[in-house]
Amino acid sequence: MLWWKKIERTQKTPEKWYDLPMSAGAARKLDPPAPDPAGRTPESFLEEIQQIFNAGTLRGAREVAEQGLALYPNHPELRRLHHALRPFKSRIVSGRRQPDRRETFRWITENAWKYEGQWVAVLGPKLIAASPKLSEVLEVVEKGHFDESPLLYHVV
Repeated sequence: MLWWKKIERTQKTPEKWYDLPMSAGAARKLDPPAPDPAGRTPESFLEEIQQIFNAGTLRGAREVAEQGLALYPNHPELRRLHHALRPFKSRIVSGRRQPDRRETFRWITENAWKYEGQWVAVLGPKLIAASPKLSEVLEVVEKGHFDESPLLYHVV
């Protein structure tokens, strides 16, 4: 048997594509959202999100934003809140190592009180710069050539 004859025999024609059953998840995506039985408006969703968020439950506010967006997909404020309340994703960037800041934090814990109201730049157990103006501290940090970036901290 020739190879192209085998391909012709095994390939499905476009008419047969539609004979396959659709998965439940794909079918749900095609269904329009059910109308809200409570008859809520986008503004009522926004109020409910605000109340839940003020109560301190981010997950609940996220769920209500998702429900509101399902019913009103073109509402700009619901879209914005749905995006803002989504779980964030973090990723690891290969090749970049995070410095060990334990000595720097120890220095801040022990010595920050001496620099109240000032910005400090600390690297390891060493103070690089201190000033009430952030611009002056940044200037010193930019002039210095360090293997790692110093930690900037405002002592209040």
